[in-house]
Amino acid sequence: MVPSSTLFDQSVLQQLLEVDPVVLDYRAFFASLDWSLVDQWQAERSARGRPAHPESAYLKAFLIRIREGMSYTSQLRRFLLKHPLLVIELGFHLALDPSAPYGFDCQHTLPSDVRLRQKLRTFDQNLLQDLLAATVTALQEEIPGLGETVAFDVKHIFAWVRENNPQCLCQRSLRCDPHPERGP
Repeated sequence: MVPSSTLFDQSVLQQLLEVDPVVLDYRAFFASLDWSLVDQWQAERSARGRPAHPESAYLKAFLIRIREGMSYTSQLRRFLLKHPLLVIELGFHLALDPSAPYGFDCQHTLPSDVRLRQKLRTFDQNLLQDLLAATVTALQEEIPGLGETVAFDVKHIFAWVRENNPQCLCQRSLRCDPHPERGP
């Protein structure tokens, strides 16, 4: 849903969503995942009480946290507050406010740090595993041979360490003696 505001009408906000580099980058990133699994999972859950934010919005937010290298949930929330167009793209239920620049109150739209942390701790692990499995399967269909190599030969790495590490006195063994002065 694209809100309207006194500053921007819906068509202008839609155009902003189509050209914002952060939104476009994450739109392309999220397009590689199969969100139908998440939608199906959420449809199977009870819809009692106040409608909650979609699970996909939380998942996307947590993927942003990983991709941006954020250690703390508070960093994620601050990042999203600085990118209100991205909040629209993620699919959070907007707290509409026509007097706000983008037509919604970003502060009230986003869950609190506490709620985000709680959601991250209580996420359904089966849903996450299913999403990962579907993504791997889709990648294997796109890239022939992906996932067939399960081991690599690392002898050359050990040889390089042996040659370039003066503390390594071993000839045939791959184990290096950390205390060469003690002797055998």
